[in-house]
Amino acid sequence: MKNHFITWLTLLFLIAATGCTGSEYPKDDNFQERWDYPLNFRIQGHGLLMTDSEKGYYFVDKNLIYYMDKDSKNPVLLDNRPDHRCMNKPDSSNCYAYIQSGGGSYPTFIQYYDSKLYVLESYWDIKSKRSMFDDVWKISRMDPDGKNRKEFKRFDSKPNFVAIHRGYLYFSLTSADKDNVQTTKVMRMQMEGKHKEEVIYEDTGPGANITDIVPYGQQLYIISWSDKGYEILRYDLETKEVTAIADRKDVGGSTALQDINGQNLYLSYFYGIEDDERSRVVYSTNLRGEQIHQLKLNDPLTLPLFFKDNLYSYFLPLFAYAKDLPEGAPYEMAIYKDNKVIHRVNLMDLPNMLLPIPGDEKYMFLRYENPNTGFMILDKSLIESGKAKFEPLLEGEEPELDSTKSIK
Repeated sequence: MKNHFITWLTLLFLIAATGCTGSEYPKDDNFQERWDYPLNFRIQGHGLLMTDSEKGYYFVDKNLIYYMDKDSKNPVLLDNRPDHRCMNKPDSSNCYAYIQSGGGSYPTFIQYYDSKLYVLESYWDIKSKRSMFDDVWKISRMDPDGKNRKEFKRFDSKPNFVAIHRGYLYFSLTSADKDNVQTTKVMRMQMEGKHKEEVIYEDTGPGANITDIVPYGQQLYIISWSDKGYEILRYDLETKEVTAIADRKDVGGSTALQDINGQNLYLSYFYGIEDDERSRVVYSTNLRGEQIHQLKLNDPLTLPLFFKDNLYSYFLPLFAYAKDLPEGAPYEMAIYKDNKVIHRVNLMDLPNMLLPIPGDEKYMFLRYENPNTGFMILDKSLIESGKAKFEPLLEGEEPELDSTKSIK
């Protein structure tokens, strides 16, 4: 009887131990909401300033987190206490929504992952032996309502891009040696267990730079910039191999990742000048960058942004080049279904510095940053009726900060 009990106890322990390993994470190329990076809420080159959860959306504006239920269009501060001080000298103790930011640089990462909320924060460490103004960067983890915030990961320097995906925290760092030779690294760390770190990509040289990292399925796409332009590197999560994909440097093309949907990458090429019509074409490939096909879309009149969801394709001029549209040409977003334009959204009267966020099946969003910052929203259920447009959603107030409370 005793031996049976020991055997049963051993099996129970093994089952529990197995449940804590990486074997539970998906091994396919389909989007898994619980474990995968929320690609459709990323801003190209900026990272995550908003993320979604099962019940709602989280937004970061200035130093504060806002939450909006999926059944409403009413963002509120992530602190339901009537006596919070989020707008009056907030700190981590009197405002659950507060994000620390030292040195005047707002962190740009928020992600809901496995029932927890993760945010990037920074503060000046006045006790540091390295510098009088040592800027410390960290990832904090909290409950979905903002409570129980704790430090999850501290970085040696400012991370350029951060992403959580299938059991790992991915991040990129840039450093320089005494001879000012620059090195950029992409690293990953286990979310559970001993938090083991590993370098998965490294480049050294005068122009070495990572401009984005984008996990999807069983790969991580690394957007790299050098003196030869942009290129897309694919890190295979299983084989751990890094390869350049869909490369056209032999004909002067610099590769830009536009979007990922289903089993397809969407990309374009830049050939040095915005007037080159080849730079206005969007292509699709498989997730390995193979089988390149040109999309059947009307070419825009300047460099484009392209997004794809399960129903529609969205095509609009890149904001920085909207000024180069021919005189009289409309500044608008074209929405395609089955390769046909079904609606056009006027962008002319919207705030400056538009940063599109594709969103989910309900909404598309815009982040704007000049002169104020905030978010706009488009209801996708109105697209086929021709009534869809971007409407104001959130323009957060500037909190009155108490800088001494941000210093640890």
